[in-house]
Amino acid sequence: MTTATDQSLLLTVAEAARLLRISRNLAYELVAQGQLPHVRLGRVIRVPRRGLEQWIACQAGLPDPPPPVLSFNPQRH
Repeated sequence: MTTATDQSLLLTVAEAARLLRISRNLAYELVAQGQLPHVRLGRVIRVPRRGLEQWIACQAGLPDPPPPVLSFNPQRH
């Protein structure tokens, strides 16, 4: 069963920590060091779900998706 929290675009630092299975304090340290993607909304810190997923892929060493292939066929006159 999915809830609104499962689909939210922005996570609290505590929610991100739970997903990463790290302590809340470590998650805040990663935010403070600029390593964990985050946005500040006034005094509130949120972690974008998509940014977190990309960060995890980067940490795991997964390759970026290949760029689209562009072809160029000039017409000879």
